[in-house]
Amino acid sequence: MTTLEIALFWLLTLASAGFFAWTINQRLATLRMGLPDNRFDQPWERVKGVFVLALAQKRMHRDRYAGIYHFLIFWGFCVLALRSAGLVLEGLFPAFHMTEALGAFGYGYQTTKDVFEVLVLVGIAMAMIRRTVARPWRLENSLDAWGTLSFIAGLMITDLLADGAYILLYNPAWSAWAPASLWMAGLLKGLEGTGLLVFYKAMWWLHLAALYGFANFLPYSKHFHVFTSLFNIYFRELEPHRNLKPMDLEAEHFGANRIQDFTWKQMLDFYTCVECGRCLENCPTTLTGKPLRPMHFGNDMRDYLKATPLDQLGQDKPVPEDRPLIGGPVPEGSHWKRDEDHAPWSKAQLEGWISQDTIWACTTCGYCEWACPLQISFVDKLVQMRRFLTLEESNFPAEAQTAFKGMERQGNPWNLAKADRAKWAEGLKVPTVAENPDAEYLFWVGCAGSYDPAGQRVSQALVKLLQAADISFAILGTEESCTCESARRLGNEYLFQTATEANIETLKGHGVKKVITNCPHCLNTLKNEYPSFGGDFEVVHGTELVARLISEGRLKMEQTVDVDLTYHDPCYLSRVNGQVEAPRAILDAIPGVKLTEMEKHGEATMCCGAGGGRFWLEEKLGKRVNHERFEQALETKATTIAVGCPFCNVMLNNAAGETGHEGVATTDILELAAKALKA
Repeated sequence: MTTLEIALFWLLTLASAGFFAWTINQRLATLRMGLPDNRFDQPWERVKGVFVLALAQKRMHRDRYAGIYHFLIFWGFCVLALRSAGLVLEGLFPAFHMTEALGAFGYGYQTTKDVFEVLVLVGIAMAMIRRTVARPWRLENSLDAWGTLSFIAGLMITDLLADGAYILLYNPAWSAWAPASLWMAGLLKGLEGTGLLVFYKAMWWLHLAALYGFANFLPYSKHFHVFTSLFNIYFRELEPHRNLKPMDLEAEHFGANRIQDFTWKQMLDFYTCVECGRCLENCPTTLTGKPLRPMHFGNDMRDYLKATPLDQLGQDKPVPEDRPLIGGPVPEGSHWKRDEDHAPWSKAQLEGWISQDTIWACTTCGYCEWACPLQISFVDKLVQMRRFLTLEESNFPAEAQTAFKGMERQGNPWNLAKADRAKWAEGLKVPTVAENPDAEYLFWVGCAGSYDPAGQRVSQALVKLLQAADISFAILGTEESCTCESARRLGNEYLFQTATEANIETLKGHGVKKVITNCPHCLNTLKNEYPSFGGDFEVVHGTELVARLISEGRLKMEQTVDVDLTYHDPCYLSRVNGQVEAPRAILDAIPGVKLTEMEKHGEATMCCGAGGGRFWLEEKLGKRVNHERFEQALETKATTIAVGCPFCNVMLNNAAGETGHEGVATTDILELAAKALKA
């Protein structure tokens, strides 16, 4: 290298490294403004997640085509990192060549690098075909994405060309170990002498410039995840969505209405999104035109972080008027609108950052978090915003007030008499825990199972099944009160914690160890959220216990139930708590049942629209979620929809009536099982 080249190398390297260091320091300074969050527990579990989710890219392979090309690009990029470091060393020490310096290992690495560079180019070609030919609606064809693909392709091509020219210039011993570079050398045979040397240096400099340019481009692009993804996966929530973190009720500020109300890890989430759009595919609000798309929600927050100076992020004051506080009023024209040329929905002008309609739209179904390959959470952030609006502003949908009052005064969101809670069990010889204190199971009936007519029928069906299997159980009767799960997800943490403390005291007072419930929302609360408040119980869903009793031979499904049905997986049973087999095992055991699965089923199920407290709210924007899900059920041609959740039961039954399909029945799996019992 000439003196001028050495000077240029140092200038380019120092400028690039300095700007990169400044940018990363800005990002880290932003994260330090977030609230503390201990994500250093269970290190081995976190490391395992990095291997499975990041290195093996488990979730990426749910979309096989995208999983293949992303795997090729990811690992090729990792392999090339050593080569890029070697090029920098060549600039520092002109006589150095990494392959020659590393001996046998260098030869092996040269082969590996050549193969992976070709594979990366194959992966990039696949990605470009996907964006230009297949064009999935969830992908945004941004200049950012094309710029990233171009940078990566440029790095591969310039390195292969540089190696090809090097082989022609110096005929190194390792050339036989570089199949792709040898092929490039063959293409360059027309170049000789000075022209070949100039070409080699040009490729070397272009590769270095692309490397430095890409490193400084990434922090300002959606592909910042190249740097943050491993950290985001390591510091992930180990039980995402199942357990919302308790809020300190003695704090001076509740929830989140400023960016610094989020934790550093939540801010890291905002920086990590790759905009793959997987969170949108089964998202009920996205598919029905609500003003919430998880990906854009996170990206709006990321853009806020990038657009707001650090000194303003740290100030306890509103942001400028053109960027109103989170949860501010929805400006005219800020909702999603239908774009017939880009199904199913696209974004209209969003003034401000996050609208109230966006915050209240979420059903907390958890599909976005289940689908995200980088373990980004969404539900916790939206619930935090709801907590601020509910507890500090008393600014929540008017319909929620009735449910809140009912939970507080009567122990149920319907605001029905507490004294009537056990009327459903009259004549069934169902003991209370006071009458049967040694019962093996406490049957937690839940509000729907106690008051809603459809839910009552399911409660009665489970009683019949338990009695047939000679299971010792009891109920709390009028001592039972709402878990206030809906209140919690609507932001009323105070009501939830008050109810939780009372319920745990009641359960412990009766020495309860095992709990069975038909409601997936009660299941999740009792099983996953009560332990944070000192309530540790063994909790199972009704279908789980009944499936076990059938497999043990304690329940005989002998009566034929001729029904052609499809099964709707409740979100909080299947996706949140991982139970998809038990309901199907019951259906398989019932003579006469014919099951046709919906396209969106199992853990990939679509929400009925009731979760997140939405059951109690009016649905005023876009298409009704339960109608969308009901139409998916109709596509199977089934005449009955089986469910495993009282809220899903109501939502899909309502959809049948509202859309003029009264002939399509909705029933709970346990009702079918009770009908199939030996007469």
